[in-house]
Amino acid sequence: MKKELCALILCAVMAQAGFIKEGMEAKESGDHKKLVEVYDKACNEGKASGCYNLAVLYSEGTGNVAKDSAKAVKLYEKACSADFATACYNLGLIYADGIVVKQDFAKAKELYEKSCAGDEGCTNLGLLYANGAGVQQDYAKAAEFYKKACKNEDLMGCNNLGFLHAGGRGVELDNKKASEYYQKACDGGIAMGCDNLAFMYAMGKGNVQDFKKASQFYEKACNNGYDKGCNNLGILYAEGKGVSVDNAKAKELFKSSCDKGLKEGCENAQLLEKITK
Repeated sequence: MKKELCALILCAVMAQAGFIKEGMEAKESGDHKKLVEVYDKACNEGKASGCYNLAVLYSEGTGNVAKDSAKAVKLYEKACSADFATACYNLGLIYADGIVVKQDFAKAKELYEKSCAGDEGCTNLGLLYANGAGVQQDYAKAAEFYKKACKNEDLMGCNNLGFLHAGGRGVELDNKKASEYYQKACDGGIAMGCDNLAFMYAMGKGNVQDFKKASQFYEKACNNGYDKGCNNLGILYAEGKGVSVDNAKAKELFKSSCDKGLKEGCENAQLLEKITK
């Protein structure tokens, strides 16, 4: 049975190899018309990845293809119905956002469940349970899906699982575990994870209080574009915790977070301006 399964998988891969190669060649040569034709032909032949790739083009309006969200939705639906996990995930995002279609968290849940079964979108499914969107709020369920996401290297899942451990929501309150999950997320480039880890060091939760380390992780969060990380690092510079007092640097950081739309950053910039006049 195992050999037959392997043979079937091999045949499926070989069957799709032709159109994938054609698509890559068309993309690299900049032949956008050919690219659409290749994906369209593959989709009509029942190849889910062809439908998915064509949906991405219509969704983003890339490759000289006019943006057409309605077409993208139909193509994602076709790919998802063939169990293409990423198509189900993207379609779930569309229903959760409610911009292209009417917002429907219950529908998003169904799609995330399907994608999560294929190891995609488990973090988003966990978020629905954590927020009680389209489902009854259930932190234990959220933790279950975050854990699966984290295990599959969806590092936002690690960050969110750390958040549940830090608050004892659906799991045991465990600041050490929270810090470990935040560390994993931060190491993988999740800026929010770095900011959360910095907070743990600043507060001495799960770790010995260490403002120097806190400043380093806030800086990493800030450098990765996380507005709260910039604001929090600014506070350390204003207060001289873990770093030397530097009001000019603090102002710069507050302004940076303010420019990104963080209200607290704007307020802190104004307050520091008054204090240092």
